[in-house]
This record gives sequence, structure tokens and C-alpha cells, in this order.
Amino acid sequence: MRKVLANLKPNERLRLGLPVSQNDVGDKATNGETPRDHESQQFVELTDRVEYLTSPVLLTVTNFGFLDLLLNLLHSIHRLSNLQATILVVCEDRTAYTELLKKQSNFTLKYQLALTHLEESVINATDYRTQSYISLVQKRVSYVQLLLQRGLDVLYIDSDVVLLANPMKYFSDNKFDLFAQSEIESNRVLCAGFFYLRANEKTKRFVRTWKRDLAKDPRGIQVTFNRQIKLFRANMKVSILPINRFMSGKVFLKSEKPWFDRTPQPIEVHANFMVGEGRKEDMLKTHHLWFVED
Repeated sequence: MRKVLANLKPNERLRLGLPVSQNDVGDKATNGETPRDHESQQFVELTDRVEYLTSPVLLTVTNFGFLDLLLNLLHSIHRLSNLQATILVVCEDRTAYTELLKKQSNFTLKYQLALTHLEESVINATDYRTQSYISLVQKRVSYVQLLLQRGLDVLYIDSDVVLLANPMKYFSDNKFDLFAQSEIESNRVLCAGFFYLRANEKTKRFVRTWKRDLAKDPRGIQVTFNRQIKLFRANMKVSILPINRFMSGKVFLKSEKPWFDRTPQPIEVHANFMVGEGRKEDMLKTHHLWFVED
């Protein structure tokens, strides 16, 4: 990431509060344009992008600090065939958006980019214990809500996830409204980082109530997710995904076997239960789950 920061254009450095020389800025701010005005047209906010999306939408969110993990997720999806979902990456800062925009032309995987329509986040927030990270995570519920309101089914995936096979057939049973990954074998804790919501009035009410609950308990996205599922379970049908196919980091690491030697093979692995982008990346590389070519 340091290398990318060093190569940023003057306009990008200004937006991030990084130092630039006056000579670098002078020729850009012409004809009444500020550096921000000069490049702002390339950024499409989520509220504009959503009008052109088709259902279902695979939604993921990143900031610059999580960009490497996000790219690994995209490369893992690239290996799959016939995903049958619109891939949408919501960027929490303009640097992440700019970097992903540059990579689109060299990537055969088609994905849509959108800049958050809410306040932009700290670009390197990757530690779940910090307030900047908490603020980042809270906003994902608003993005899910926006898509549901447009009648779009949503598969939400955290950026520290990898897909090893196409998961979409597991969401085909129309009698269920929500499909969620379990964090532990007992199925008592469901994951707010990998779930599928069918767009209907029940799920819209669920997300609306989850968002209100989260505003009162900002550190508890997982707690509030599970609390609201329990409250809505009488009317909203929930399917818990098989834990030997959809695996949290805690469950996956209980075995030393490579994922490709397991029976059955996992469909999804989530590098959670560990703090920081570096530890997550190390875990994925150690266990043959890193698909970005150096």
C-alpha cells in the first residue's frame, strides 16, 4: 500500500490530506476548476449506480486499507463459472475507487463500482476495535437496505471472504427469505459478513429494524444481526447454510487439510476471527486461498 500511496497523482494526494508541491497543483487548477472538480466526474455514487443494477446483486464493500483482500475476493470469483449475479463493489474512499477503476480494463471479470453516497471513511481502517472501522461496518446495512428497496436480492459478502465454488444454487429455495452462514458448529451465531436476502416486505422490515438497533449499539453489528433474526424468525424464514461448505475462519482452521483435499470441498471461507488485514492475508496465503498473482 505504501507504493500505491507514493504513486498517487497530486489531486488524489490532496483529497487524502497528503503533501504535494505547489508546482504539481498549479497547472491542474485552471479555468476555475479545483483539483477535486477536475476529476470528480469519474466517481459514480451508489444512489446513481443502483438504478442500473439487475437482481441478484453480489454486494461487497471496501476501503483502501482492505483493497488487497477485496482484489483476492474478486480473483476467487473470477475462477468460477456462470455466477449469475451482478457484482457491485461499494468504495468507502476515492482512492479505492480509483485503483479499482484502473484495474477494470485488465480484468475479464465484470464488476460495477460505486462510491459511497454517505460520508467517506478513513482509508486505512482495518482494525475492528477502532471507531473508524466501526463506522465503516455500520454503513453496509444502509447499502443493503438501498438495494432491497429497489427490489434487488442481495448476497452480501465481506471483503475478507473467498469463494471456491458457485454459491448461488444454495439460495434458490423461494420459501426462505434469508440465508446466512453460521460462525460456529452449534448454529447459534449467524454471520453478518455473509448472507443472502430476498427482496420482499419481510426482509425490508428486518433490515430497517436492524439498522435502528445498530444505531443504539454501534459496536454490535453481529449482535444486532442475530438479535433481530430471533425477533423476526416467526414471520421471516431463515435458512442456515451448511457449515462444512460455508466456513468461518474459526471452523476452517480446525483442520490442517488444504481446502481442495477436504470432502466435501468448501464453497466459501471467511477470514474472520482474526484482527487486521495483514493477519487475514497471511492466513489466506498459508492455506492456498490467495488467488492474486504477484
